[in-house]
Amino acid sequence: MPTRLWSGKVSEMKNNMITALDIGSSFVRVLIAKTAKDNSLEVLGSSEVPSSGIEKGIVKDIEAVSECVKKALQEAEKASGLKAVNIFTNITGEHIRSNVGDGRISIPSESPNEPGEISQDHVDQVINDAKNGIKILKGYERATILHGIPQSFVIDGQDDIHNPVKMNGFHLITKVYTIFGDITPLRNLAKCIELAGYDIDPDNFVLNHIAVSEAVLTEDEKRLGTVLIDIGGGTCDISLFRKGVLEKVMVVPMAGSAITEDLAIGLKTTISSAEYIKKEYGNAYAASVDPNVEIEVDGISGRESHSRTQYLVSHVIQHRVEEMLSLCYDKLKNCYTPELVTAGIVLTGGTARLQQIDRVVESAFNMHTKIARPNVSRLTGLVGSLDDPAWATAVGLLYHVAALDRELKTSSFSLGKIKNNKIFDSIKKIIKDFTTA
Repeated sequence: MPTRLWSGKVSEMKNNMITALDIGSSFVRVLIAKTAKDNSLEVLGSSEVPSSGIEKGIVKDIEAVSECVKKALQEAEKASGLKAVNIFTNITGEHIRSNVGDGRISIPSESPNEPGEISQDHVDQVINDAKNGIKILKGYERATILHGIPQSFVIDGQDDIHNPVKMNGFHLITKVYTIFGDITPLRNLAKCIELAGYDIDPDNFVLNHIAVSEAVLTEDEKRLGTVLIDIGGGTCDISLFRKGVLEKVMVVPMAGSAITEDLAIGLKTTISSAEYIKKEYGNAYAASVDPNVEIEVDGISGRESHSRTQYLVSHVIQHRVEEMLSLCYDKLKNCYTPELVTAGIVLTGGTARLQQIDRVVESAFNMHTKIARPNVSRLTGLVGSLDDPAWATAVGLLYHVAALDRELKTSSFSLGKIKNNKIFDSIKKIIKDFTTA
């Protein structure tokens, strides 16, 4: 069962160009790509610059973030020789909330005793009924709906309907998993992009969990059950997939940056030196490290450089990783049972590059764990560096938007897609204007 998710505005697609902007706590990554008729994506330019001013998905210094975004976009433009247009960016943070709600409508017909035919408009209507009902019920006046994902459809008591379009019935019911983001963080992130000299549509924010899943999960993993954990710099973004759809998203405000800070404190060194040591010598499973291997550590505040064992470094890393996983487990423990997550745990994100982190995760959750790299088989062009967990969000944004564009052009529907009123209203108006001209 597909899980394509709708977002954005098709009217702003320029020359089939897509700009994926991944604003993380550690790095800002950009991909500029062009869609092709064979559904492939040609990567024309990329960039990666250190991030500053954003922590755990929240803007802390708008000017600093804006400068990083500007630099990353300009470098990608230089590499591609093209202007960055149709920008889509990721959103995460503790402000992300979600709820499941019901939508219900009656299907009109020519006779009161005959079931009516369900159209795409009816499907859109019942999904929006559910989304708006949740927003009103939960009092989310200062939140915006990021995504609304239908979990199931029911027609006159017949449940587990995947695609109700063209079917007949008197009543259509759906359960929709609706994801909200607070308006303030979204506005501040949009302003960072605007101050950098670029435009972004309010509908072009994609939940980080969704983008990542597009890049690293197979349809089988989504259908059979998977816990996806994206360990970035500031947050662990947790997604639970079952029966082909996204059932739950959670955010833990601790990730790779916390490990780096622990190392800087423990080793009495700079943040940059700690980050280097983590990447080059870090191991999440300290018992596997030779205790006799020593590492030269730069001093801080006038201190001379000194030596520390690789075991000590890995011990600090493992302690923080285990604390982070404990928080993840606390979020997950009431949402699933291991037997319903057949595919196990999938790890991705920059921190997933730590040596043997999968071993520690597998031990903590007692579940099969794999480290996933983005699937780059649908990409052409400048693909060389993208086969890396750190690029999962950016690659996933490309796939997400390309699927959006393709689905909008074909006007098809399947369970798991996200519906956006503004998109469909625009399309309907365009079609009407065209046919009546």
